[in-house]
Amino acid sequence: MNILIADDDAASLAHLKTLVESLGHRALCAEDGAEAWELYRNGDCNLIILDWAMPGMDGLELARRIRSAPATTYTYVIILSPPDQRERINAGMAAGVDDFLAKPVTANDLFTRLAIANRIISLQQIQDRQMRELEVVSRRLKRDLQAAEQVHRALLPSSVPNAPGMEFAWYLRSCDEVGGDTLNVFRLDERHLCFYVLDVSGHGVASALLAVQVSRFLNPLLGPASLLKKLATTPVGYRLAPPREVLADLNSLFPSQPQTMQFFTIAYGIYDLDAHRVVLASAGHPGPLVLRASGAIQAPQVAGHPIGFFSSSEAAFNELTLELSPGDRLMLYSDGATEAADSDGRTYGATRLGQALRDGGALPLTQSLERVVGSLQDWRQGREMADDVSLLAIGRLV
Repeated sequence: MNILIADDDAASLAHLKTLVESLGHRALCAEDGAEAWELYRNGDCNLIILDWAMPGMDGLELARRIRSAPATTYTYVIILSPPDQRERINAGMAAGVDDFLAKPVTANDLFTRLAIANRIISLQQIQDRQMRELEVVSRRLKRDLQAAEQVHRALLPSSVPNAPGMEFAWYLRSCDEVGGDTLNVFRLDERHLCFYVLDVSGHGVASALLAVQVSRFLNPLLGPASLLKKLATTPVGYRLAPPREVLADLNSLFPSQPQTMQFFTIAYGIYDLDAHRVVLASAGHPGPLVLRASGAIQAPQVAGHPIGFFSSSEAAFNELTLELSPGDRLMLYSDGATEAADSDGRTYGATRLGQALRDGGALPLTQSLERVVGSLQDWRQGREMADDVSLLAIGRLV
């Protein structure tokens, strides 16, 4: 070890230097606290032996400076004290001193103290190395999370569908860097839109990865692997899979996983732009909220098992049919919205969610959804989110 010795007594300094070097260590010597401070700042010292009483800067003040100075490694501090001044030990410990040596110092005393110091310094070096390794891993994980967040965000609607007389708005916020909620709305063909809100159990990277996997199957591309548009001998060469068929196919593709215990809920619907009719199926997902032009709020329910809970032969999915008149709005949401809690633990609930939707009924849909989000945030009163929140709203203008 590199050991710095500070003592204004020349004989004591020479004695300590001889003892330190006889034990196989390198000694750096200072005759007062100021010189020791400069050597400490400019040198590479693992351990410092300080005399308590020195002119100018004493050992206690030097120990305080060492402890308050930024350092990449830990420096062990031993302070020398006369036998009749052992009551100063508490003051020394408070200043950051690690150990004490009573004068006159013997070779055996010094050997014992240095052995203890070497053990502690070695452990500290191991801890410092592990911390640096953890920092590297942490930075790598942060980069991976940022990449995962970008992939997750890419699943969301890049633009609203071109559908005259209709309006769309959505909101999604994860409680972690990435989450298991996702949503989308897009055209299936010239006459039909499809939309869904997906909620994977849990949150974080594992949930986000499953959400990405599921979303890959929920795309409008026509082909053998498409769940939404099936090849068929029809004039257009395909048929649109009914919502409950889409959910049944998802249940076959994502069976129960006992190892991960992951599952997901989803509400998936098709909107007929000519008839203004919605056919919606749910796999354990909350039912939609419908705001009629009259101001009435409806909360129809549609039954269905969560995906991954039951085998294909056991799972059942039902459909709900709705018609939207001019001025009507429909909103899908994840349970992170209704289960948001206030400071007393009361949940927000579907009733308040519907009321917030109705309160913004006279506003454009985007502003209306912002009002819903504001109501949710006010309810939480600044508390941390416990779950991801997603909202998807569709409105008929004419």
